[in-house]
Amino acid sequence: MLTAVSRYGGRFVPNLDEVVEECRRRGQLSQGPCIAEFEEALARRLGGGRALTTSYGRMAAYSIFKALELPPGSEIVFPALTFWVVPEMARAAGYKVVFADVDPATFNLDPASLERAIGPRTRALVPTHIYGLPCDMDAIMAIARRHHLKVVEDCAHTLGATYHGQPVGTFGDAAFFSFQLLKPLNTLGGGAAFTRDPALAERLAALVRADPWPTPRSVLRRARLGKLERFLTSPAGFTLTAFPLLWAASWLKVRPDAWLWEKIRSLRPLPGGYHERYSNMQAALGLAGLERLVAWNETTRAHARLMSAALADVPCVGVPPDPSDRVHLYYQYCLYVPDREALVQGCLRRGLDIEYHHMDICSDLPLFEEARCEARGARRTADAVQIPIHAALDAGKVAAVARRLRHALVGRAADVQPSTARLTR
Repeated sequence: MLTAVSRYGGRFVPNLDEVVEECRRRGQLSQGPCIAEFEEALARRLGGGRALTTSYGRMAAYSIFKALELPPGSEIVFPALTFWVVPEMARAAGYKVVFADVDPATFNLDPASLERAIGPRTRALVPTHIYGLPCDMDAIMAIARRHHLKVVEDCAHTLGATYHGQPVGTFGDAAFFSFQLLKPLNTLGGGAAFTRDPALAERLAALVRADPWPTPRSVLRRARLGKLERFLTSPAGFTLTAFPLLWAASWLKVRPDAWLWEKIRSLRPLPGGYHERYSNMQAALGLAGLERLVAWNETTRAHARLMSAALADVPCVGVPPDPSDRVHLYYQYCLYVPDREALVQGCLRRGLDIEYHHMDICSDLPLFEEARCEARGARRTADAVQIPIHAALDAGKVAAVARRLRHALVGRAADVQPSTARLTR
């Protein structure tokens, strides 16, 4: 029987069940000492400052936007390529959104486009360290200083990444992290805001503490969902459940995975479930996960090197850049390939689930109609696919992914213009 490989692979601590049970036994599923311990451990990992946990990564962003207390009518610049929820959080906090283009080779904010997007009402910018690759923070911070702008780093994909040896999230005024299933640190959801500014930290703490605690029942429900996710993303679970549906749908040229995506919509007012504290059980998982974070990141980086080496001689395929001045986590391994649609279908036939580009070109969304901009680079990135190299795989599985991918690419490389491959090398 063919064992299928899922595009998704969550990082689950091996003692997840024991951690949950210990919190339950102590009556500390919702509230408990692990929250403060986790926040302190996270801040230490970032070199000092203050970390404050939140119900979602998006709520960490929202809390930062509120705590900055920018003047009414202020504009915040975002990359055109980002998760739509993040700029929507800025609008929910009362600000206007402006977009700048990205570099299609790195997928990150283009400093030249950022400079052009700044206007008289611009007060802040949000560089997204997308797919695990840190932005060019020297250029971005120079622009921010020149225009007296606040900088809020979107580190949802990059806990553990560095730029010139410095952890991402420590360059600007504040940063936010996500601990959702697929992120570098998985605590079954949640997020954190980080800052080295004591006054900003106090304002953030006041916002976070105003939210109610989750009930122990809801925390246990979260734990049960996490265990289900662990099974569904395992090789056996994926092969027996989701893969047959994806395989059958590929013949009908439909995409059932699109049903899982969050509906793009206004989040004003914020949904009720957003206002909730981060639980002690999640913090206990976070503490266990932080002990493994370096190993997980290094495993994924080793897988990326293996994949890039395996594809190095494939014509007209552009592998992700790996700049020497930064540590790339490869939250997603993004590849430019000939005939993206055909490749996705061909890989499914071979038991390999690869993903279409899953971030949003926000400047093209009706939700942000008033913030449209020329985003040629962002649109170019929509031609990429994302290949599974996650830490849930071992080196043998990654080698199998590379073999299946190479087979699916045969005969298709000649259909793409050579300039596409040069774009990302």
